Amino acid sequence: MNILPFIKMHGCGNAYVFVDAMAWSVTQAGTFDYAGVARQVSDRHRSIGSDGLVVMLASDRSDADARMRMFNADGSEGILCGNALRCMALWLHQSGRCETRCRIAMHDRIIDAEVLRSEPHRKRAIVRVVIGTPVIVSPAATGLQRYLRHVTLPDVWLHGQPLQLITVMMGNSHAILLVQDLETVPVDTLGPQVERHLEFPQRTNVEFVQITNANRALVRVWERGSGETQACGSGACATAVMGWATGLFEPNAPVQIWMPGGDLSVHLLTNNVVALEGPAEEACRGEVQILLPELDSAREFC
Repeated sequence: MNILPFIKMHGCGNAYVFVDAMAWSVTQAGTFDYAGVARQVSDRHRSIGSDGLVVMLASDRSDADARMRMFNADGSEGILCGNALRCMALWLHQSGRCETRCRIAMHDRIIDAEVLRSEPHRKRAIVRVVIGTPVIVSPAATGLQRYLRHVTLPDVWLHGQPLQLITVMMGNSHAILLVQDLETVPVDTLGPQVERHLEFPQRTNVEFVQITNANRALVRVWERGSGETQACGSGACATAVMGWATGLFEPNAPVQIWMPGGDLSVHLLTNNVVALEGPAEEACRGEVQILLPELDSAREFC
């Protein structure tokens, strides 16, 4: 077995196991079993328990301070994760690697992050990350409508009607269902049906959204590869974009997104750039035994 030091951090309860790989060699980074370790450490019964694994790496480009790779609980790699990005910015700041501002490379994006208010004694901070511009999916439309696509799933029903979804691409895919009462929605049934629907060949995150006023919404999220989580940063951003584009939210005004794990604030900057603000916090540190593949296979006999 291998011993792996870790830091567990979360943004509004959306928790990840973070590994400091800043000093890893190219060989170490190239041979690490990211997917396998993600599945192991995310197991809430046999290991640490989390929504996934985040590996913090030295930057391989001159315009970023560090690089992040995130793997969901099922081992699939994520393209974007607003909560994990805020947590990594917290760690870079409080470990002395950056001042209040830093730039993190993730997938094909450079994310600008800023620690707005730090509480080192609590290992906590309020962090803003500039997620960027949504992907244009309806080029014939105008304004923010270019970022929306309306989808009907004829074989998935709710209240006697086929599901009517609004999709937004924040780099990763989000399918949004507007509901009247969030508490009565069968998230654990509809979530996996939509996530793995043929309409979404790469799978999708699913947001269940109840609008409460022109500046606030209640949201539950079924995350691709992890199931229902306490919060989703990119999901909060997608919800805000949907609301601004459809007129459900006050144009250009900040939006408060309530999720089971806490509140996130989403802002629309110039050129339709989206920024996300919210807490990031360290939960614990420790070491975990990583099972070798041949030993891990013995679980099937338990």
